[in-house]
Amino acid sequence: MINVLGSLPTLILDFTHKQTNRGKNMSTKTMQPIRTHELNHWSNVVREQFGHRKKSLETELFQEVKDKSKQMQPSFNKKIKVEVKLEQLRKAEKALNDFVSNKEKVERELQLNVAILVEQLRNDLKNWNEVRQWDNNDCHTLKSLSGVEDYLEEVCYEETKEVYMKSEKGKLLSELNRAEDMAHNTLYSGGSITDVVSHLSGIFKQCKIDVRIPETLLQIKN
Repeated sequence: MINVLGSLPTLILDFTHKQTNRGKNMSTKTMQPIRTHELNHWSNVVREQFGHRKKSLETELFQEVKDKSKQMQPSFNKKIKVEVKLEQLRKAEKALNDFVSNKEKVERELQLNVAILVEQLRNDLKNWNEVRQWDNNDCHTLKSLSGVEDYLEEVCYEETKEVYMKSEKGKLLSELNRAEDMAHNTLYSGGSITDVVSHLSGIFKQCKIDVRIPETLLQIKN
């Protein structure tokens, strides 16, 4: 994947250089400051356009994370050594749910078996949570197979997402966030409307964001 934001540092230097030169020439030239309604307009453009671009990228990225997380679930369970107990819990809970209510003795035995396995898995997950530092630390509240599986699904997704955020798409999303910050900083840089809009145009192009800016605003005065 081509890094579309690779030239952003150059844009910052160019913009800073222009602002410095304009400051030197203020004694002979009058700078047209960006007006309030122009500032509000371009602030809205930055927010909306970056919002659309990030939403599109996040949708694609996090869907891939979700799909990959489902593929990784069996190996993830195996990695943290819970697959055997998890399978035992599935069988125990299925046996409990299928068992008729009038056989109280067997039912009590099955309930005890489920409780024991849930407790064992809960303790295992508490230990793994301390090692892997998952954001979700609610493993102490798990009481059933569905709760354990939901928890495992969430922490597996969390770890898969963390890996994906280091991928090209994840890095691109981070760079988009930085570019959006740069665009907001440009708006409040104190530059003229011409310089500000010209610099924003460069940022939009580097981010592959299609914003149609009137040519009159892109004509840099000498």
